[in-house]
Amino acid sequence: MDKKNYFILLGNGFTIDLINHLKNKIDCGINVSNLFSNGELVPWPGNDKPGFLSYRYCPNLWTLGARPNMSNEDAINLIEDIITCANILHKNNKKSQNIYIKAYKELGTYLQALFVYYNKQININTVDFSDWPWFKFLNDLYNSSEVEKIHIVTLNYDIWLERVFKKINIHFDIASIDENDNKIKIYKPHGSISFSHRVKKEKEAFEIRYDTDSNDGEISEFTIEYDNINALNSVNAIIPPAGDSSRLDFKWAKEIRDSAKEVAKSLNKNDELIICGLSYWHVDRLEIDSILTSINPEIEEVKIINPYTPKVFNAIITTLFDKVIFYNNSKPLI
Repeated sequence: MDKKNYFILLGNGFTIDLINHLKNKIDCGINVSNLFSNGELVPWPGNDKPGFLSYRYCPNLWTLGARPNMSNEDAINLIEDIITCANILHKNNKKSQNIYIKAYKELGTYLQALFVYYNKQININTVDFSDWPWFKFLNDLYNSSEVEKIHIVTLNYDIWLERVFKKINIHFDIASIDENDNKIKIYKPHGSISFSHRVKKEKEAFEIRYDTDSNDGEISEFTIEYDNINALNSVNAIIPPAGDSSRLDFKWAKEIRDSAKEVAKSLNKNDELIICGLSYWHVDRLEIDSILTSINPEIEEVKIINPYTPKVFNAIITTLFDKVIFYNNSKPLI
């Protein structure tokens, strides 16, 4: 019998699942549902003092209404407004003086700093993950002689999954940047705080540049860094959530996305597709659909993990695939 391949697509709900698991063990103060909620605590990279989300450092985000005390819904709506406008204006070659273009540049740099800050709030080495269902599931797949490859496409910027893997000596590749033909391959088409650009900004002169495209660069310009992570990259490999990376078409993101789609096309009916925590916002759909429509529609195992699966995603996934099972959480995986 041929060995089985797993294709796992992770959205923000996967990170939420991890944080909810950690809340029973440590007080980490992390909120990935509302990306502005801890904005006043995020250090400004130029002086390491809290206050990144402020009129001083992010005047355009602030003017558009970004506040640490705004509701989850208002935060999501503001991000969608900024990204939708930035995508359209970028496509029409509008200049950088528009407030939405400026807010987009502030948002990308802020998110890099936010997740660098969050990363420091958790000491992975002191936390027991053995009772986290995802931990047991992925660890069992890694050690199974019946599994050929595990392809993990994550739209998240955080590196907690990678840090858990490293803690227990699970070896993995980062697609297009650090590849060694390991059993697990991680694709991060929306970027990661671990993507370290070869050119760094001077700390004392740190600023958000509005007159250059600070998100675009060749994939060869990046290495993977897990130990000395900061927000001083000259090219910031972060695509804000609800942003369609295929519209903006950053070179590094396109290469990673294309690699994920090629693997999706190679899956056969005996492989398995698992999708966890995708919000399926309207500006994300083109990118997600391009991956899902690349997968063999006759695939035998399709599992969706999400307590609040969006109706439109439910309709799409059951249209594309016949053998779909929906779970509210990750416990049925083990």
